[in-house]
Amino acid sequence: MSLPSNSTAASPSMDLPAGPPPLPALDNTLGALLIGTFLGLMLYGLTVHQTYRYWRLYPRDVSWLKCLVLGILMVETLHTTLCMIAVYYHLVTNYFNPATLLVGHWSTRLLTPTTGVTILLCQSFYAFRVYLIGPHYIYRLLVSVAIVFMVCVCGFTTAATVEGFRLSLDDFKQVSWLISAVFGCAVVVDMCLTGTLVVVLLRSRTGFKRTDSLIEVLIIYSINTGLLTSIFGVLCFIFAIILPGNLVYIGISIVGVKLYANSVLAVSLSDRMLAGFDAGSFEPSHSLRPTREPVGPWKVRQVPVSLPTDTEIAFSSMRSGGDTAMSTMGEGGGSLHKPDDMVFE
Repeated sequence: MSLPSNSTAASPSMDLPAGPPPLPALDNTLGALLIGTFLGLMLYGLTVHQTYRYWRLYPRDVSWLKCLVLGILMVETLHTTLCMIAVYYHLVTNYFNPATLLVGHWSTRLLTPTTGVTILLCQSFYAFRVYLIGPHYIYRLLVSVAIVFMVCVCGFTTAATVEGFRLSLDDFKQVSWLISAVFGCAVVVDMCLTGTLVVVLLRSRTGFKRTDSLIEVLIIYSINTGLLTSIFGVLCFIFAIILPGNLVYIGISIVGVKLYANSVLAVSLSDRMLAGFDAGSFEPSHSLRPTREPVGPWKVRQVPVSLPTDTEIAFSSMRSGGDTAMSTMGEGGGSLHKPDDMVFE
C-alpha cells in the first residue's frame, strides 16, 4: 500500500518566493555622485581662496560687487554641503539599502535650485559687464537676448525643482529633459556674452603695444573661462538626455557649477591685477586699501624760491705791478675791466 503523495509539494508549477527587487547599478549612480563631490570640494576650496584674496586686496570695492562675491560664496557653501549630505546619506546611513537611490533624498532634490541660482548670479555679472563696456546698441541687443535665455534658465530650474519634490528619483528620469534645458540655455548665454565681450575687446585696440598686449590677454582669458563652463554645460545637456536613468549628469553638473563661481571670482581679480602688474611682479602695484597720510617733511609748507636769470663769471689775473684785472662775462657778452675796490698790496 503506497502512501498518498503530497501533490502540492511535488507540483512543479508551485510559485517560489519572489527575490529582492533589482538594485540599481552603483558605478553610474553613487559612483558618479561621489566623484562629482570630490572634484567639487577641490573647486570649492579654490572659491574660498579667491574670495579671501578678493576681500583682502579690494576691501573698498563697490558695494554691489562685494555683495555678489559674498552671495556666490554662500550659495556655493550650501551647494557643497548638500552634496556631502547626499553622499553620506546614500553611502553611510543606507549602506545596506542601495534601493534608496530609487526614492531619492531631500539633499539631492535641493541641488537643482542651488545650481540654477549660482548660474544666474554668475551670468548676471557677465551680462552687466558686457552692458557697461559695449555701449553700441548691437552689443546691448545681444545682452538682451542673453537675458531672455537667463529667464528661460530660471523657468526650467523652477519646473525641475517642483518635479523633483513631486516625483521619486526613479521617476524623475521622465522629466530629466528639464535639466538638459537648463544647461542648454546656460550654454547659449555663455556663448552670446563671451562672443560679445571678445568683439568689444578686439575693437578696443589702440595701436600701443602695451595696451594691445593687455587686451589680447583679456581676450584669451575670456575665451578660456567661457569655453570651460560651456564644455561642462554641453556635457550635462547631452547626458541628461541620453542617460536619464543614472546620476552621471548630476556629477558633471556639480563640477560645472563650481567652475561658474571660479570664473566669476577669477575675472573679478584678474581685470584690475592685469592692469596693475609691474614687470616681473606677482603682486598688484596698487591696491584699494586705505592709504596712510604722509607725515614728516611732506607736510612742510613749500616756499617758492626765485633763481637768478643770468649768470656772471669773474676771472682774475695777476699783473706785474700787483694789480688785479678781472674779466667779467655775462649772458650778453664779455668785457675786461679793473675793479677800483680790489687792490693787492
